[in-house]
Amino acid sequence: MDLGLKYFTLLKMPELPEVETIRRGLENLVGKKITKIFRSNKKMRIESSLDLYGLEGAKILEIVRRARYLFINFSNKKSLILHLGMSGKITIGNDFKQLKHDHFAGEFSDDSWLIFNDTRRFGFVDLIETKNLKTHKMLSKLGPEPLSDEFYFSYLQEKLHRKKMNIKTTMMDNEIVVGVGNIYINESLFDSGILPLRNACDLKDSEIKKLISSIKKIIKKAIDLGGSSISDYVNAKGDLGNFQNSFKVYGREKQNCLHCKNLIQRIVQNGRSSFYCPTCQR
Repeated sequence: MDLGLKYFTLLKMPELPEVETIRRGLENLVGKKITKIFRSNKKMRIESSLDLYGLEGAKILEIVRRARYLFINFSNKKSLILHLGMSGKITIGNDFKQLKHDHFAGEFSDDSWLIFNDTRRFGFVDLIETKNLKTHKMLSKLGPEPLSDEFYFSYLQEKLHRKKMNIKTTMMDNEIVVGVGNIYINESLFDSGILPLRNACDLKDSEIKKLISSIKKIIKKAIDLGGSSISDYVNAKGDLGNFQNSFKVYGREKQNCLHCKNLIQRIVQNGRSSFYCPTCQR
């Protein structure tokens, strides 16, 4: 059966909408059984907790996303955690040629392959007992998902009221809310009219409510549009994401604001670029 090839790749750190798009593109793997495993001998960000060859004969039960991590849960009560890092790529195809930077691959009973390739090796593949997912060292301190009911006004109000750090950097803290990366917090702050330089503790209740609403709206729209294609990111069908065509401030330094026509400005906060309109954001 000729499945063709499907690519999921980013040369920048993938954010929640991109990883969710990847997860949806992998859903057709559910129910398939692993018949063969390949793993390279090169070290990655972390070493797998369990022997990856222990997946042979196991069937995929579900594929779940948490923050920027993908979990593949198997019938043998083990789970594979995948993180793409900066340059990770997951390929599904009907052939495995073991390229230089392939670090993990699994063949299925229909002769198709799932291949994890990572040039920079900032990502990782970790096999653990499913019951230990919540206590995994990369997952145990994660905050709520931005689209979940757990991300609501009184929760965020309590988190922000003692934070003297700027609101933009604060909202990128995965212990407060997961997956609101640089692109999406820039766009959310513009949508809510909040200056990224503001101290988190200074936000009014009305501004906190508006920010939550904006984050949910921006993240949902980005997922609906298949994420943002910066560098080489494409979705399950090999198509580009489309949210980059909806950017209001991100990457638009010295361009006219789409609302007031003043120029978008760029600053650096905690090593990351922030884009904002000094007129529309206060």
